[in-house]
Amino acid sequence: MFYKIRLIFAYVLLALFAMMMIPLVILRPMHRNNMGDICATGFEVMKSYWGVNFDIGHPERLDPKQATVIISNHQSSEDLFFCMRMVRRGTVSLVKWEMIYIPFIGAIFFLAGNIMVKREHKDKAKLALEKSAKKMIDKNLNLLIFPEGTRNWGKPLPFKLGAFKLAIEAQAPIQPVAFAWHSKTLNYNKLKSGTLKMSCLEPISTEGLTQDDAPELAKKCQLLIEQETIRITKLAPGYDGSLD
Repeated sequence: MFYKIRLIFAYVLLALFAMMMIPLVILRPMHRNNMGDICATGFEVMKSYWGVNFDIGHPERLDPKQATVIISNHQSSEDLFFCMRMVRRGTVSLVKWEMIYIPFIGAIFFLAGNIMVKREHKDKAKLALEKSAKKMIDKNLNLLIFPEGTRNWGKPLPFKLGAFKLAIEAQAPIQPVAFAWHSKTLNYNKLKSGTLKMSCLEPISTEGLTQDDAPELAKKCQLLIEQETIRITKLAPGYDGSLD
């Protein structure tokens, strides 16, 4: 019960924070640094609220020198709060259009320059990916994508090909990021929930690849992230031993 109440208040807090950020995105709509500036502060707010310490491996890889597609595993509702750690200046995200309907948060996502896609319309989604590749190159943007497409709730889902087709289209490297399993390392029923480990793996080049290589590239990235997720979960201070 405490967790559910805490989660509700977390969304309220996030909405209030988003409301405070609206003047920023109105003054400079679609600016490439909007999300980075918002998430830098938002992450500190949510980290304190949840009482979570972060242990990050190779954080410098989140500041690449060229346009990059950043991919990560997508576990649960709490990802919305913690994924902000991946967003630096010059990074935006690819999100489902339905987010626009979340009060204040949706407005922020749109005006901050994130790319919003209607996934049920495959032709429009494909066109959006092509435009995203061009936008990445023209504005030297990093693009954050959760290739599972939805929360996996503790059971890894197959990676969809969109992120990898986009990276190949832009000939942009892929930056895989793994988060330890929240459910096995954190206790949200405590004010100090614990330590969440996050690992930025070695970037993967797409130079010279074609769209035919996307399925194999997706499988490779998924395997790397799943293996690293298990590894860092077992190293977390609050690990419950369930993977042994």
